[in-house]
Amino acid sequence: MNTPPFERAVDLVFYAPIGLGLTVVENGPVMLEGFIARGRAEIDRRYEDATRHVTTARSHGEVALAFGLPKLRGRVQRRLEDILDRGNGPAPASTPEPAPPAAPAPEPVASPPFEPYVATIRGVPAAPTNGAATASLPIPGYDELSASQVVERLLGLGRDELEAVREYEATHRNRRTILGKIEQLAS
Repeated sequence: MNTPPFERAVDLVFYAPIGLGLTVVENGPVMLEGFIARGRAEIDRRYEDATRHVTTARSHGEVALAFGLPKLRGRVQRRLEDILDRGNGPAPASTPEPAPPAAPAPEPVASPPFEPYVATIRGVPAAPTNGAATASLPIPGYDELSASQVVERLLGLGRDELEAVREYEATHRNRRTILGKIEQLAS
């Protein structure tokens, strides 16, 4: 194994290229076919991956247009209606005609305060709704909507609108589905 450096140099310069040449001549066609097959398989795999990505992106875009466009139109329509309603200003107040003097009204009978039916969640009744509080929410008819309907409408809201819905929901019905979705969208 201890070959002198001169013989080692002759082996590398003379015999190694001859051996390599003979190996290529004998096994070249088989090796070449193997290289071609491997290259073709790699290109086919990458093409299939790219095609799958393009198809997925296209289907996501179609879904976004199919579902997002109507929601966007609805939001724009609501905003335009709000702007137009604000632009008209309050209706002019008319002065009522004085009523003729009437007999004194009878003394009102004390009755229990009216509490609307509110569905209970896990046995705990929800807080009564407040019309003034829901009027400031960005989702019209909020108290009449189910949790899944509210979650659908959260997607297009801004941070301030999400915070307003979160505060209202936390102090009223405290539905975990809605609060969880708001947390997800806010982050």
